[in-house]
Amino acid sequence: MSEHGVIRHLMWVGLTAGRGAEAGRVRFIALTAATALLALGIAAMVVVHASYQGQAQRGTARHPVTQEDRPDLPTTALWSKATDSVAHGGSFSVVFITPLTADAPLPPGLDAWPAPGEAVLSPGLRTRGAADGIATRYGHAVGRIGVEGLQSPDELLAYVRPRAGLPVDEALNVVGYGMAPHAAVVRLGQLDDARPEWAFQTMPGLLVLLPVAVLLVVAARTGSRNRDRRTALVDALGGTSRARALIVLGEAGMPVLAGAVIATGVVGAFWACDVRLPVTGFVVSAQDVRAHGRELALAVVTAAMVVVATCVVAARFTPTAGSNRPTGARRPPMRWAALCPVLLLIAVLGPRLWAAGTPGNVLTNWAGAAGTLATLPAAIAVLGALLGRRMSRAGRRFGRPGLLVAGQRMATHPGPLARMTAGLVIALGLLVQIVAWQGLFGAEARAAQATVERIGSSALVVRPRSTTTPRQVAAFVRELPPTVEAVRMINAPERFAVTLEGTCRGLTALQLPCRDKPVRVGGELKDQRAREIVEWSASGADSVTARESAEPADAAASTPGEVPLTVLVSVDGRELSVPALKQLAYRVLPRGLAIDTAGGEWLTTGQIKRGQGLWITCFGFVGILVLAGVSVISGTAEFLRNGRALAPISVLSGNRRIHWSTAAWSLLVPFVLAGVVGCVVGTWLAYPKTADGASYISGSFLLLCVLAVSVMGLLAWGWGAHVAARQAAEWRPRGD
Repeated sequence: MSEHGVIRHLMWVGLTAGRGAEAGRVRFIALTAATALLALGIAAMVVVHASYQGQAQRGTARHPVTQEDRPDLPTTALWSKATDSVAHGGSFSVVFITPLTADAPLPPGLDAWPAPGEAVLSPGLRTRGAADGIATRYGHAVGRIGVEGLQSPDELLAYVRPRAGLPVDEALNVVGYGMAPHAAVVRLGQLDDARPEWAFQTMPGLLVLLPVAVLLVVAARTGSRNRDRRTALVDALGGTSRARALIVLGEAGMPVLAGAVIATGVVGAFWACDVRLPVTGFVVSAQDVRAHGRELALAVVTAAMVVVATCVVAARFTPTAGSNRPTGARRPPMRWAALCPVLLLIAVLGPRLWAAGTPGNVLTNWAGAAGTLATLPAAIAVLGALLGRRMSRAGRRFGRPGLLVAGQRMATHPGPLARMTAGLVIALGLLVQIVAWQGLFGAEARAAQATVERIGSSALVVRPRSTTTPRQVAAFVRELPPTVEAVRMINAPERFAVTLEGTCRGLTALQLPCRDKPVRVGGELKDQRAREIVEWSASGADSVTARESAEPADAAASTPGEVPLTVLVSVDGRELSVPALKQLAYRVLPRGLAIDTAGGEWLTTGQIKRGQGLWITCFGFVGILVLAGVSVISGTAEFLRNGRALAPISVLSGNRRIHWSTAAWSLLVPFVLAGVVGCVVGTWLAYPKTADGASYISGSFLLLCVLAVSVMGLLAWGWGAHVAARQAAEWRPRGD
């Protein structure tokens, strides 16, 4: 036989052996999933790099080149940038621009210059800001910003040409575009996020690829008992390492190829069109993906080669053959199991010994949580053995053979149960901790939201731009509707004093005294709006003074050490229209005003942190699903390895439902319990971080985690029961 014939024959031997193996289909699906997920995990890192690189390039292309950068070129336009926001859309950039010459170059993404009083909006801003009247906020909206002018396809951005033009002292002198900014800003959502690429790469690297590595090892060793015997036989017959590798390649080739095809299809979808990612809402640009098509193809090939290499290496490490006698039951590690509840109490109650936020408080919670998760497998084994004995007794008492068999197996061998569920419980516990830490960073945002829920928009804070003068603010105040009054708040932090001045109508609306001389307000402020505004804008002030003033927002200068602020108050207590007031500000002032609710700036910051947390939740949830898949594969393989013993029972008793009931108690119930226990333990461990209500842990989030794990349990149940029933059907002819 020729060398090529020998290679084909050895690979055919591996292919045939894989089809007829005890857990052949389980391993086929496991290797397919491992290949696809490994390829997609590597591809995710490539896509992250592509997104960062593409956004940086487009950000550079639209960044203005000033005359200071190129003094040899004439000024062609005036350019200025500010920020604005829309409800449920977050903050975004507003670029004010005025061309000075007929041949002034257009910013990337614009086909023509808007006329004075017109604006060009990005498609995402038109959609998200429709309810806020964004089409008329800056004037008449014309056209759309092209994709070449947006860092991400769903970016919110506006180019505005002021009706009266930009004042020279408020703008940059622009000669063109294409200057790299000092700090490249990458958009991971609707809000700017300056996190470096390496920090973002750790999420798919740690939260996805590490669980996939566990899946790969489990898939390579699934059904290893017969494979180890075959390897020993090949060695006894004088087979070389090359021959063993070819047999393994023949066995793993088809599932690896199937996984590579699946990964190629998913990557191809991202290559063909823009894709909005779940949970985060971020849109991956197909343009960026196409620019790195070669690297993505290499990622799929690399993943396939790694899976094959892992299978070959795993086949070489054949355990030494031991006695053919069955092993006895192993006692679960009681010492480690007893430590688990003790460490759980330390993690939950120990931080109370120190003040919140101190090193002792944090380290005690961390140490207790780490110890709890480390001893959980032992505790699960002990509880599994106890539960198995009770299940066995109940099976005997009520005549349920499936419950009896599953309980006896669990009581005698609790190790497989612990290995199957411990990873899930630990992963859920870690994910809940991550979500809890996000809540700590968003406490101010939740407080601001609570303020909005109490007073709504009946009182708004006006923050002028850096170049806005008091006279311009006064011009805006004079255009306010009759039901709106402006109150000027002057904060003197050094004296811990606050002065509120305005017309009698405005002060009365806040239940403040109105005198031509300053009047100190004793006790707590009566009006909820006044309390909220002072708390957010002048926290720590112990003296509040009210004073009548006919022109609260006029050009009156503030003394050094004082911070003036204009507050818009609804006289009748009704909600004020933020979009309408912003539109008025942009009509009166060239660059408008920042108008928001009390504490509104924290809502924007909270959205940034919340958006970052959604990425962690997204990748972490994928990692949990992968670990759940590992548990499905290992649990199903373990069930099938011991499921042959059920064949005689089902045939002799004539009860074929025993496979389904045994699989339900051996696979489905442990999965559901693992999901519940993981969420409960994680919530307990997170209690010191959530005791004050600062948490993003919600019932819907926990329910989603339990449902995801339960669905994997249903898959394992149906899969294991079906294969075990088929094994029983094949056993009958041999019994005859």
